[in-house]
Amino acid sequence: MKGDKLFLKIFSLFFFFTFHFDLKAEGIITTIRENPNLSTFYSYINNTDLEATLQQKFPWNWTIFVPNNKAFDALPKKVHDRILSDTSLRKMLILDHILIGQKSSIDLNSKITEEITVSNKPIQLYKRGSLFVKDMVVVNENTSSDNGVIHEINCVMFVQPSQEDDRLTKFQKDKFPITSCCMETDNEIDLWLKSANSKF
Repeated sequence: MKGDKLFLKIFSLFFFFTFHFDLKAEGIITTIRENPNLSTFYSYINNTDLEATLQQKFPWNWTIFVPNNKAFDALPKKVHDRILSDTSLRKMLILDHILIGQKSSIDLNSKITEEITVSNKPIQLYKRGSLFVKDMVVVNENTSSDNGVIHEINCVMFVQPSQEDDRLTKFQKDKFPITSCCMETDNEIDLWLKSANSKF
């Protein structure tokens, strides 16, 4: 319940600024749109209020972990049928990949740091040679724009509290409070849907 209230506050603040800042900074959207490897991601935000929000000038920049086309091609059919075909669920999934504030690989080291996505889910970032989002490698990092930075990833993220992940032992849940990996299995899809539907 407490987490839901925080989510609503963040979401309300997110869209409050959308309608109170008229100046546009198309940098991050333009960068995504002009990258042919990210065309599928762009197709899901094109002509939506999310695209409009990311084009506004805010007091902060954005960090977006953008799944490339191969990532969407590799998704199970169930993700397309149950999540990406639904406007609200699709938006929530995309928001899992967005941070308020700019995080480039030069800001990170081998020590794990925790950040909160716009969808109010914590993710763990660190850099050991390559930039990682928990278990996922960023394949093309630090693509900068006027209002943020893009990190290309090769899968669609599945993020949830470890306590909700039945695959993990108690030791794993205590040691790693956040599960973040590639969304690949029916169990991961069902867990994500369960978490998403609880917010409606």
